[in-house]
Amino acid sequence: MSSKDGASYAGSESQADFGRDRVEIPGAIVEKFDSPTTPEDVCDVIKLAAKAETGLLIAGGRTRLHWANPARNISAGLSLRSLSGVLEFEPEEGVLHAAAGTPIRVVQEIANAESWELALDSPGARSTLGGTIASAATGPRSHVFGRVSDVVLGLDIVGADGVRSKCGGRVVKNVTGYDMAKLYCGSFGSLGVICGAWLRLRPLPPVREAYVLNLEPTSKNFEMIRVKAHGLTVRAVIWMQLPDADHAEVVVEFAGSSEGVAHDRGQFGSGLSWESVPLARVDALRDERSETRSDPVVMRVRVLGSKSGEMARMLLSLGFSVSIDPGIGVIHARGDVDQPGELLEIRTRARRFGGLAFFEHLPRLWREQVDVFDDQGDGASLGLRLKDRFDPARILNPGRYAGRV
Repeated sequence: MSSKDGASYAGSESQADFGRDRVEIPGAIVEKFDSPTTPEDVCDVIKLAAKAETGLLIAGGRTRLHWANPARNISAGLSLRSLSGVLEFEPEEGVLHAAAGTPIRVVQEIANAESWELALDSPGARSTLGGTIASAATGPRSHVFGRVSDVVLGLDIVGADGVRSKCGGRVVKNVTGYDMAKLYCGSFGSLGVICGAWLRLRPLPPVREAYVLNLEPTSKNFEMIRVKAHGLTVRAVIWMQLPDADHAEVVVEFAGSSEGVAHDRGQFGSGLSWESVPLARVDALRDERSETRSDPVVMRVRVLGSKSGEMARMLLSLGFSVSIDPGIGVIHARGDVDQPGELLEIRTRARRFGGLAFFEHLPRLWREQVDVFDDQGDGASLGLRLKDRFDPARILNPGRYAGRV
């Protein structure tokens, strides 16, 4: 199945659930969203905003709008949900071109039908392609999938001046603009609006299995699981623990050849008692991480794998529940603290352990005191210089990204 003429493989998801206009974000309330259906329409919306000297909130599936510092001068929104569909798919090459508003789930279904898979695993059932790339959001399968930028071959961009451009391309050998494409990954829509992307696909593994086990939450058991997580066909390992709990729940996913999975299953399960669970269990646990629920503080901490157990124990001692990817040292935590200074202590510890702490959800009054993004020194300075270069008029998500630009 291929499309050389730009025809779209449309997704089945209705847009009705995303039609609400009023959205409250840190620092602003947006009453109305423009929903362009073509990149040219995106250009027009941005040019009008520039003329009016007002900032735009760039949105897709609205899964991660709370991942931000307080907005500055934002009163209108630009939704990419209507810019949707797989535009071109070449199964013989394992590459695909899709519009930014296309749900990740839809792209996965189309790729799977041709024995390929998309190596993006962002939390949130409503996650879109553009939002995933803009936020560089990953899930437990990033243990194998790697970074979001590893999947992106090229991007279709509309800049803050309302002008379309392309970086990268449809094949790996086309390196023109390739590094520019990586720059937009994780820029949270602050440097340009992603309208579409060329993606590198992976062969769909013939065997996938998932299991759950319960363990006593000791340091020794955590380290055992962390080491076992590096089996060749171990695709995801999630360690979940509540404060003061007498057990930890661990979910493991294997993917690969039948022989490889059988070997690693035997190695991983040696001495352990577990039971099979549906593969959807991993997806559900991943998506729960994007839910704010009633927890005042939701954070993501990444440290050296060898330090992840110690970091998790600190968070548990403060009353946080944790969902950990031991193989890559990523800890998702939710709970509460009395003072914002305690969050800065957590960040300091994470840095000491070779990582960072990113606060995805915070009490409203703390957002001016605590930068959501763990950016300091040269990183903050670079963010400011890039914003000055790509969006000097502060049109795209002003104030929301690193360096509060």
